[in-house]
Amino acid sequence: MLVNPDFALGTAGWDDPSVVYIADGAAMTLSTEDGALKAEVVAGANAYTPRFGQMNVPFEQDTTYEITFRAKSSVTKIINLQVGELLSAAPYFVDFKVGQTEHRTITTEWATYSYKFTHTLDNKRGGLLFELGTVESQKIDATMWFDDVTVEESTPDADTTAPTFTGVVATLTLTVGASYDPMTGVTAYDVVDGDVTSSIAIEIKDSTNAVVAAVDTSVPGTFTVTYTVSDAASNVATATTAITISSMLFKSTNLVADPSFTSELNTEKPEWSHWNQDGYWGQPAPIVSYTLDTLAGTYAVDIVGGGDAAWSVQVFQVGYITLVQGTTYRLQIDAHASVTRSINVTLGYTDGSYIDYARKNGVEFGPESGTQEFVFTSTLPTHLVQLGFEMGAQPGFADGVFTFEEVRLNEQDVSPIIANGQFNRAGWRGFFNDWEGSTGTYGIEDGEFKIHVTNYVFTGNEWALQLIQDGVSMGGTSEAGVIALEANKTYTLGFDVYASEAMNIHPYVLSSNDWVNLVAEGQRTVAITTVKTHYEVSLTSGATVYGNEILKFQFGDQASFSTEKVLSFDNISVLDGAAPISSVYNGDMETVLGGHSFYTEAPENTFKMTSDGAVATIVTLGGAAYVPHYYYMIDSLAVGNYTVALTMKSSVARDFRLNLVIPAWGYASILPDTKYDFNLLSDTLTQVTVNFVVSTPLTGIKVELDFGTLGGELVSLPTVVTLTDFIIYRNYNAIA
Repeated sequence: MLVNPDFALGTAGWDDPSVVYIADGAAMTLSTEDGALKAEVVAGANAYTPRFGQMNVPFEQDTTYEITFRAKSSVTKIINLQVGELLSAAPYFVDFKVGQTEHRTITTEWATYSYKFTHTLDNKRGGLLFELGTVESQKIDATMWFDDVTVEESTPDADTTAPTFTGVVATLTLTVGASYDPMTGVTAYDVVDGDVTSSIAIEIKDSTNAVVAAVDTSVPGTFTVTYTVSDAASNVATATTAITISSMLFKSTNLVADPSFTSELNTEKPEWSHWNQDGYWGQPAPIVSYTLDTLAGTYAVDIVGGGDAAWSVQVFQVGYITLVQGTTYRLQIDAHASVTRSINVTLGYTDGSYIDYARKNGVEFGPESGTQEFVFTSTLPTHLVQLGFEMGAQPGFADGVFTFEEVRLNEQDVSPIIANGQFNRAGWRGFFNDWEGSTGTYGIEDGEFKIHVTNYVFTGNEWALQLIQDGVSMGGTSEAGVIALEANKTYTLGFDVYASEAMNIHPYVLSSNDWVNLVAEGQRTVAITTVKTHYEVSLTSGATVYGNEILKFQFGDQASFSTEKVLSFDNISVLDGAAPISSVYNGDMETVLGGHSFYTEAPENTFKMTSDGAVATIVTLGGAAYVPHYYYMIDSLAVGNYTVALTMKSSVARDFRLNLVIPAWGYASILPDTKYDFNLLSDTLTQVTVNFVVSTPLTGIKVELDFGTLGGELVSLPTVVTLTDFIIYRNYNAIA
C-alpha cells in the first residue's frame, strides 16, 4: 500500500514537497544511509514542524490497519504519528483517527514500533505522517533513522479506552449574576463509537455536597460539576469542574515567587528571607528558627518571645512583586499555627522610611490549616514592593510554630476604564525572530514608526523581521487582522518608507483564515532607499473576505544587514479609489488610539501621539474653558469609590480643569465640587489625583481636560501639554 516502504529507492515517495513541512524554526534534511531513511532534525515549535510522510495510501472504509516501522534516534526523542489527508486550505487536515493520539518514544537502538486504527471514511487520498517537532513539550533535536514501514489489514484490539472529554475545565470562576450552562462547549468522543456527547450525564453538588438541580449564580458560592460518559464497551470517563461564584474575578497568575515553598532558595536573589530583632540593653531577643521544607512545601517559623513589636520577627519576599497603581489585588495565605495566634501582612518598600502600599493587621490562624485573604487596591505610584509578614509581639501573639503552606497574590481580571491609558499603543508592532537571537526596539518617533534592528541573525526567512497591524498591535491578544475589505475589489496600498541602508521590503495584505497575499504578484517586493519616499502597490480581494485581514511588511530576507539598521514608516493607507478605508489605524503615526479625542475650533491646535505620550499643542485659546479640550467617553460606571490619576506636564506654568460630566444630564458634573482645577509648574511631570463616589449606576460619562480660558484668577496660556498616564480605577481598598 506504500511507495518505497523499505527506502530501497532512496527518499522517493517520502519527500513530496506537498507533504514535507518545515516551519516555526524547524529544519530537516532527508537522505538514505545503509538502506534506511535518515532525517537530520531541528525541532520546531509544533509537533508537525518538521514532518515527512506519504499521501494517497488507498485505505478502505470500515477496515482496521496496523502500521509498523523500525526506527532509532541519536538521542531519545518522542514523535507524533498521524494518519489523514493533507488539504491545501482550511481545515488543512482530515484526521482518520480522531481522538486517537499516537506518540512513540524512539530510543538510540533499532526497535519496531506499531499502532492500529480503524478507517471509517470513504477516503483513499490520505496517508501516513511522521511528525518530528515538539511533542509533549519536549523540543529535541536529533538525527533519526526509519526503515521497513508497512501497512497491513488487521483486527481491532479489544476496546479498553474510555471516551475523552473536550471543553471541560478543572476550575471556573463566574461573577455573580452570570449565566451558566454546564454543556456549553463540552463534547465527548470515543475512538470506536465516535461522538458520544449525547450520552453525557451531569451531576451538580453545592458546597455542602448536596446534589442540586443547577448552579446558582445569584449569590457567591461554590459548586462541583461532574461529567460522566460511557461507551458501548462500558468504558467510563469522568471529568470535574470546580466552580466559584465570585463578586470579583482574578487572574490565575500568581505574582509571588515560589509560593508553595517547593524550591531551594535562589542564592543570589532569595525568594524568601527573614529577620528578627537582636537583644539590646539587657532586653531578651526573640528566639527564632526558620525551616524551609521543600518536600512538604512549607516554611515554618518557630518563635519564642515576640520582642518589642510585630516587626521584631519578619518573613518577607523582596525583588519579585510590582504593584501597579490603580490595580486591585487579592492576597491569600494558607497557613496554620501550633497555637492560635495573629500576624500582620504588609506590602510596601523602604525609601528612607517604610511606605505601606497595603496592610492588614491581626490576621489570625489556628492549629487547623486555613486560608485568610484580603483584597486591596494599589493607589500609590507603580513600584517594586516587598511582601512581608510581621510575626512578633502584638495582640494575639503566642509562642509556637507558625507554618506557611502557600501564598497567592492575584491581579483582578477586569478591563481598564480608560483604554490605552499609558498612551503607548501605536496600532503597529515590530516583530523580531528573537528566539534566534535577533534584537531590536520599535515605536513612534518624530511622527514615524521606527524599527531599530540592533542585531539580526539571518535565517533567510523574510517573515523574521516585520511591521504588523493586527489585534495584538491594537491592544488585544489575537494575532488576527483588523482590516475589513469588500469582496472582489481592487485597492491601493500606499506607504512612506526609508531605511538607514537601501534594501527590499515585502508588503502583505492577507487573511488570517487562508494566508493568501492579496498584493499583486509583481509588486510584492519594493526596493527602498535612504530617502523617505512614497510607494504604492495594488491589491485585489477575492470572492471571500473575512474582516480580519492583516496588513504587514516583511524584510527579514536581507543577508546584507549591517550590525544596526533603522527602518522608518509613515502615511500607511489602503485606498478605495481616492478614499482611505477606516480600518487601517494610525497610518499617519500620530493618532492617539483607544477612544482618546480632542476638540478644538482652531486648526493650529493639535493632539498627537509621540514617543513621550499624547501631546496637545495649544496655540489658540477660545473664550470658554472647554475650547479646546481633551475628552474620553466611558460607557458605564458601577456603584463604588473611584480615583482619577492623571500624569502630565505643561511647557508653561498654568491652570487646568478636570471634570467628569454626564452629557445626557446637561453636562452635570459627578465630581464633589462640580469640577477640579489644578496648577502645573513649567516642564514638571506631575500626577493629579481626584477621588469621587458613584452612588447609583451611571452611563455615558465624559472625562474632560480643559485647556481653554478658565476665567477668574486662574492662569490660562498657550502651552504644549504631554499626557503620559491617565487611569480611572475603582478603589476596593480593604487596608486595615
